[in-house]
Amino acid sequence: MRGFDSTLPIRSLPPLNRQAPVFLTQVRYKTDSVTRIISRVKKARLFFRNFDPGESPRLSGPDAFRHIAESYGVLLHLLPAHIADATVNNLRVAFLAGLATGLGKTLLLLQEGWDPVPIDFRDLVISFQHPGEIDSAVAMFAEDVTEALQSSLVGSTATGATQLEKVSFFASAAENELRHLSRYYVHTDAYQRALRGEVRLVVGRKGSGKTAVFGQVRDELRRNIKNVVLDLMPEGYKLRKFKETVLGLFGEGSQEHVLTAFWEYLLLLEICHKILEKDRKSHQWDSRLAEPYRNLAALYETDEYVAEGDFSERMTTLLARIEDDYHVLVAKETTSMSQNAVTELLYEHDVPALRDGVIEYLRFKKSVRLLFDNIDKGWPAQGLQPSDLKIIRTLLEATRKIEQALRKRDVWCNTLLFLRNDVYERLVDETPDRGKESKVALDWTDADMLREMIRRRLVYSGMVDESFDQLWRRLFVSHIDGEESAQYLIERCLMRPRGLIDLLNHCKAFAVNFRHDRVLAGNVAKGMRAFSNDLLVDVGYEIRDVMPCAADVLLAFIDVPSRLGQARLVSTLRGAGIPGPEVRNVIDLLLWYGVIGLVAEPGQDPMYIYSVNYEMAKLRALQARTETQGAGDVYAINPAFLPALSIRA
Repeated sequence: MRGFDSTLPIRSLPPLNRQAPVFLTQVRYKTDSVTRIISRVKKARLFFRNFDPGESPRLSGPDAFRHIAESYGVLLHLLPAHIADATVNNLRVAFLAGLATGLGKTLLLLQEGWDPVPIDFRDLVISFQHPGEIDSAVAMFAEDVTEALQSSLVGSTATGATQLEKVSFFASAAENELRHLSRYYVHTDAYQRALRGEVRLVVGRKGSGKTAVFGQVRDELRRNIKNVVLDLMPEGYKLRKFKETVLGLFGEGSQEHVLTAFWEYLLLLEICHKILEKDRKSHQWDSRLAEPYRNLAALYETDEYVAEGDFSERMTTLLARIEDDYHVLVAKETTSMSQNAVTELLYEHDVPALRDGVIEYLRFKKSVRLLFDNIDKGWPAQGLQPSDLKIIRTLLEATRKIEQALRKRDVWCNTLLFLRNDVYERLVDETPDRGKESKVALDWTDADMLREMIRRRLVYSGMVDESFDQLWRRLFVSHIDGEESAQYLIERCLMRPRGLIDLLNHCKAFAVNFRHDRVLAGNVAKGMRAFSNDLLVDVGYEIRDVMPCAADVLLAFIDVPSRLGQARLVSTLRGAGIPGPEVRNVIDLLLWYGVIGLVAEPGQDPMYIYSVNYEMAKLRALQARTETQGAGDVYAINPAFLPALSIRA
């Protein structure tokens, strides 16, 4: 603390973000109101950055300040008390609202319901009871933000800022940097294969860059106006609602048929929607398109699904119509619903005619690409259910049917579905034809690739285009505890790009707060502790989603040795309440997520999942050999978790 003056103001503000001028907060548990807010912001064409508690466990103070300072407009959402996570959400929103007001930002503060609003910002809040009331509030907000943009106000960057303060590692969540990610994106082999359409599945751990690949593939394909690109990001909330309101109405035997038919119908409608939106003007001066366009529009515009909004809203409309029609049809059926009744329930359009109209029109296009992201985002906390996997399996089957129908008419079509590794593994285990779907893995194993990722971000943020080592030495202390500092941090990010960016931002924030020109060892220690606490929560959520009985298993390792024998590990897990038959499965899960590793030989560095190229079979073979050899500490806790667990290395 010596030399630190807490009375000094912040010496610089980040430049205003004209490409994504709005910052908004999402909530952990999605509702129709949340979907409506996002939809209306998109409809107003306000590009935005967001904080999603489903992706990151917390919003740090420095990140909160940076996001607000970069924004022209800030949209915040208060939750009623009866919704889970309301207290945490509303405290976060109150803090952000104070920052936005203090920095003079255009602020929209929405209150769902009529719960009492704290007197501090009661005059700032717009309350609503129905999602439809959101529209007018967002409309006024959009006008104010646009006016602020047009005024061309320049961010008040004070003089005297150090180079460390000026540079940026940018956002760790790709959703918040898609507008400029292409300027520094590392074109990996996985990206190239996805772009060429060689695979149908892109799998990777949380934070490995799936959404970044999604955005870059989408933007590159859109460069050719003859490509029809559907970038669909259904909310996990909508899929759960579909299960609850539709699947529960049908017997086990007809569920696969219903789901596949639903996806095929929905995708045909979305392809129609994209075509009609994309060629609304061009068909007027292209004689080849005029008649097919009018025919397709006549086939499509037959029900309320055509209502304006984004994909999530249109999906909501379709689900509501199916649910309403079900109650009408079931009253006519004396026993179980017939196949014809199910078809009548699902289809409002003449599907064969719709399919033929789509295929006829697509003869004038080069290709159709169907991109799905977020489908496994926000799976229920009680763990993955067979019905969740059934949704994915039937989606793949429906896209395959569409691909085959289009290719028979010489229209090239490819699907890219982005999934978490753990979901993919469960999908493979429960799919009879396991080799049917081609896939590429995004998991990172090369530390030099992570260095290049950081180098490009530093150069884009204003540093001279030099080697990584030259840039790094300008910003960071060279060694930490006798280790080269870059490698030290890379070994503590679980080899996840998002993890490394978050860790670097934490370290930089502490250095800037203490007025240091470079990130020093003490700043790294503080940043490492903050990152470790976030990682403990984040990985804990991932484990909970897959194995509910192990929801709090990471807390069992508080204050244990950093290296454990097999007996000590088993007793630790049993002390955490893990049932005896599940202990081995939990150990596998801890190995899979990189929480623990294996010490193959005494004195050697531990082997973690990323050390063996994410091949769990290889890690299990190494595990069997080390356990057979007998005594010794064969397990090691990943150093990324040591600060949060109060463990000394």
